Amino acid sequence: MKALATILGIFILLTAPLAAGNFSPKENSPIAKGEHPRLFVTQDGVVAMRERITKYYKSDFQAFVSHMDAYYGNGPGSGIFDEWNDIFCGAQSYALLYQVDPATIPGISAAHSKDDYGRRALQFGTHIASRLPGGFQEPHHGASSLASGEGGVASLALQVVYDWTHSLSSLSEKKALADRLITLWNGRYSSDKIKLENHYAANSHVYAGALCFYGDEELGSSYTSKAQTMMDSYDELFINRQMEVAERLHEGSSDWTEGDGYLLDGYTGLMFLAAAASSAIDEDLFEKYSWLREAPLYIYNIIVPKPYKGTYYYYQQNTSGGMSLEHPGLSTLMNISAARLEKINPNMSSFAAWFCEESIWGHKVNEYKYYKPHLFDFYYKFLFGTKHIENATPDQTKIPLSNHLGQMHAMRSDHSFDDYTLINFFAFKYLYPGGHNELEMGAFNIHRFGTLAVSASNTKGAPDGIPRVQDDGKGLSMNNTFCLGEGTYLDPDAGSISERNSDTPEAFVEGAIAHIGNVEAREYKPDWHDYINYNYTRSYKEDSAVSLARRALVYLRGEVNHEFVVVMDRVQTSKTKKFIMHIPVEAEAIGGSWGGASNNFKPTSAKQIRVTNRIDQSHGQMVLTAVFPEDAAIHQAGGSGKEWVLANGTPLPYRGAFGELAAYLLGDHTIQIRSEANQFLTVMQIGDANTMGNAASIEKLSGNNFIGVNIGKERVVIFSDSESKIESITYHVNSSQKIKHLITELPKNRDFTVKKSGAVVADGTTGVDGTISFEDNPGGDAAYAISIGGVSSGIDEARSTIPEDMQLGNYPNPFNPSTTISFSLTKAAEIELEVYNMLGQKVRSLLSEIKPAGQHKIKWDAIDDNGKNVASGLYLYKLKTGSGATLQNKMLFLK
Repeated sequence: MKALATILGIFILLTAPLAAGNFSPKENSPIAKGEHPRLFVTQDGVVAMRERITKYYKSDFQAFVSHMDAYYGNGPGSGIFDEWNDIFCGAQSYALLYQVDPATIPGISAAHSKDDYGRRALQFGTHIASRLPGGFQEPHHGASSLASGEGGVASLALQVVYDWTHSLSSLSEKKALADRLITLWNGRYSSDKIKLENHYAANSHVYAGALCFYGDEELGSSYTSKAQTMMDSYDELFINRQMEVAERLHEGSSDWTEGDGYLLDGYTGLMFLAAAASSAIDEDLFEKYSWLREAPLYIYNIIVPKPYKGTYYYYQQNTSGGMSLEHPGLSTLMNISAARLEKINPNMSSFAAWFCEESIWGHKVNEYKYYKPHLFDFYYKFLFGTKHIENATPDQTKIPLSNHLGQMHAMRSDHSFDDYTLINFFAFKYLYPGGHNELEMGAFNIHRFGTLAVSASNTKGAPDGIPRVQDDGKGLSMNNTFCLGEGTYLDPDAGSISERNSDTPEAFVEGAIAHIGNVEAREYKPDWHDYINYNYTRSYKEDSAVSLARRALVYLRGEVNHEFVVVMDRVQTSKTKKFIMHIPVEAEAIGGSWGGASNNFKPTSAKQIRVTNRIDQSHGQMVLTAVFPEDAAIHQAGGSGKEWVLANGTPLPYRGAFGELAAYLLGDHTIQIRSEANQFLTVMQIGDANTMGNAASIEKLSGNNFIGVNIGKERVVIFSDSESKIESITYHVNSSQKIKHLITELPKNRDFTVKKSGAVVADGTTGVDGTISFEDNPGGDAAYAISIGGVSSGIDEARSTIPEDMQLGNYPNPFNPSTTISFSLTKAAEIELEVYNMLGQKVRSLLSEIKPAGQHKIKWDAIDDNGKNVASGLYLYKLKTGSGATLQNKMLFLK
């Protein structure tokens, strides 16, 4: 009852409409002091921009000035400025010329004076204020589509003109601009939906409409009062419901919960506002929020590796429409990131600049589709821009090959182009109740020399050859998931999760209604493996027929043709089970054939199938083996009109022609592995169709408490056969070459010993993820016996000397502004307690001394060794003893 009361309390708290925030400006910030300019830059920032233009963008600036001069005679609404997007962008461009003043840059030729440009900006701004249609609301794609007639951000244009021409404009002009911002706010978008979505991302600028005139007492008391109300709404919507929610929802990383086009809208709109607000409030929001700071990692890991017909595509699982990188959208996001992260994270900044300037995916600004200087230069050359940033490749900047990015875990083999392996595993902790956020717990995609396992169906407009489904197409069965039941849609019952109860930061905590799963283990061992164990039982919390739902995925890293993906599914239910996977071509049954179709699915007695993708330049191959259960039966659906089918085989009707591109990106066949058993083990070998040859041998391993597989006599992977941890295990392998072993689902932080024929071949600790990995040549037929001992150090594979009952933890977690780290010793020990970020860099040394036996506590206030506030995100804290053993845990700092 206590848990139910907690959930009901959260529900009651959150059913209220969008509440007012409580904006209070930081003392001595530009907005508190009424200084102008304040949006995007302060006066010092203008000086820096001028210096940057002089050194790096001089020729670009001359071309920009010449362009604005050439069309100086075109008023707003005429000539080149006939569309609203041209007017919005033109207003900002002339405001920039007023602030920078071409006359201050040696060698720049301009036809007009600084004040002339300022007057022009005001003409455009007052035109927007007086002529913008009544009831106008910002289009969701405005920020991401500056070249579209419906592109640009009206409220941002008004604010920039007000702020950047403040020293020139009259009081009546200021009031005209402020009045329209107030009118926009009065008619603001207020749909009953979650706020971290594309429409609210665009209209957050309207909520923030007083950023430019807050504190300007010359306007009068009615304006200052209204400005406070507007900034309160900015604080509640943008800071609380968008930035703070993003930080918790995505667990200190970056991700988006809507489709590919929507993610451009969302990221661009919110990045624009974060950049505009940071200088005004004197707080760098890109430094504060990891959702902004880590966006380049997310962008980098959603690109389909192999191009189709020379064109690269990217995807977001939900409402994906086959967006191509011919659109510069991803480059614009990298452009913003490169500029904003230059001082915060130079490595990430250099990587983002490289993406734009040198990578095969990037676009230089002059190459943007429909490029015109007045549309793009203001943002993507002079405010942001990448030319002044030293480019560095992913290898040079040490971009990780394995990343946790919100709902997704991304694993790639290397940082090459086209032919690298990319595996995305979707294991999210919280469900955000947006209309485009699909149920896809445990879904995965696999790419190697082309697409191999993909999510299916398209529900939006898309390029030629990709049809649009007429109805539905967003169900769990359209992703590569483990599905329960005989229904068409296979919807888990996670409870009534809606914007009423899951739209504030407080909603994203363990035990809340939106909490649907936990990653209980996440291990990355370079050149060996990635291991993720995801318990999503809470996705069925309102379904009494399902008491367990777990999926573990292992990516075994290796050379070409020696890479494997191992998936273990374990459930507790009497419902029918289906391992579902969508593929881009028809699969071949190895050692068998496909029988007659029933409900559009054809069965085979084979236990292995081969998927060979030779679409266009692809040459990827995947061999799937149904290892467990013994009675697993493989079925396949596909063919004309049956490319996308629901779980029961019902075809999804669609409009338009189903072309090769649709098959490549979104699949045209569906595989199901069916059984009534509660545990499945499936292995996929991935590689090059031109060189793979015969598939690796697959040998089942099982005992009284485990199941596993010996793959190609080179890799062993073992799981528990139940929810009980493996306390001891003996298994046999036969090989004359070295084998890499991975044993999972062991008790965490425990000593272990591995013996072969009585001799110790490995020992250490099971660590925070409850695993053992070692390499050994069995020298023929050998038995490996693993024994698990007492509580150990937690991460190092060195024998532990830490007392058996040593403990380490922190509370609260997540935390803000501080957390207390607790540890216990049974005898005196020399210890070090240190905090690290997720790049492995030491952030803070908390202790380095001898401590007596007993309980110890120390508070960490999220300050680094240099006395600076750390960024929000995930951190590791490690306790080390003089003997070299260590204990490690994770904590999440949220601002």
